[in-house]
Amino acid sequence: MSERLTAVYELPGPASEAERAAALIAFEETVEVPLDFPLAPAIRDGIVGRVDAVAPIDNGRFRAEIAFPAALASGGLGTLLNLVFGNASIWPGVRLVDLRLPDALLSSFKGPNFGVSGLRRLLGVEGRPLLATALKPMGSSHAELAKTAADFARGGGDIAKDDQNLVDASFADFKERVSLIAEAVARANAGSGRNCLYLPHLSGPQEELAARLDFALSVGLKGVLVCPAIVGLDQVRALAASRKVLIMAHPAFSGAFYCDRSHGVETSLYLGTLMRLIGADVTVFPNAGGRFGFTREECRAVAARARSPLGALAPCLPAPGGGMRLDNAAAMAEDFGADAAWLVGGSLLMQPGGAEAGARAFLAAMREAAAEIRD
Repeated sequence: MSERLTAVYELPGPASEAERAAALIAFEETVEVPLDFPLAPAIRDGIVGRVDAVAPIDNGRFRAEIAFPAALASGGLGTLLNLVFGNASIWPGVRLVDLRLPDALLSSFKGPNFGVSGLRRLLGVEGRPLLATALKPMGSSHAELAKTAADFARGGGDIAKDDQNLVDASFADFKERVSLIAEAVARANAGSGRNCLYLPHLSGPQEELAARLDFALSVGLKGVLVCPAIVGLDQVRALAASRKVLIMAHPAFSGAFYCDRSHGVETSLYLGTLMRLIGADVTVFPNAGGRFGFTREECRAVAARARSPLGALAPCLPAPGGGMRLDNAAAMAEDFGADAAWLVGGSLLMQPGGAEAGARAFLAAMREAAAEIRD
């Protein structure tokens, strides 16, 4: 067990307490015995996590680096998460802020099926951010949602996804709704010569998820929207690994992991790195200036983790959503660059002329903002 992975934590002070907390995590996450338990040397040296550093950081807390034998993760997502943040997640004030995984362990994960370049090839769009919207509101008829999706496609939009609140009580309802919207988008694409993607929300009983996904693929769709924190991280990974499917990950319910900035999992680690490990091609997160309180720095960090090198895994497209308005197009272009998807819901659909006019307006604002940055 010579090769190791490194987990990085933020811990409360003072220094003596942070150092003790790091030692406790090293034991708790591996052998789960008291620090003075009489361990055999082979177990103490070869199994127990090794505390490599504990150092103060600016906010009065401490940063601890703990190296664990990579073999203890057993090449699986669940075992990896249990190893680095199983019982430790229950201790107040402990936050997992980084993971450094060896290539041999990363090779156990397939990652995104399409990634940024593959998604661009599907759409035939290069050199600008993608434009996405959400089909809403809940309570709209299937025909109304289909019209919104088709109008958006005719306006030049790239991805029309179900709102995460669009759920179907039965498989039959799912088939009916998805078929109608898929046909409407296909007709719009045929008329425009473009390839706007429709991504239905994959939800429902666990035992039906695979069948619902296979149905979506059978009617010519390339992917789905999924809420991994609700469906299950490893369930999403398994679905993505077993099919050539595009996964757009929505953050519903996941705020419980990262919104307390002194506990849980660091925001960009969850929304960037973990989403890539489970196979997300697109990761949705709240944009700064919206109703969820994310800062520009946090949003940029998510985008960086989504796109930066991670073994042989393809990069994932960051998709900021919420707070996306025509008057802040320049800030969005500056924050995320070309390799991003602007997920614009209400402010696009509310444009005079509806989804088609809204798509055209946001694409124009996107191009103008990009030109200003180049100049």
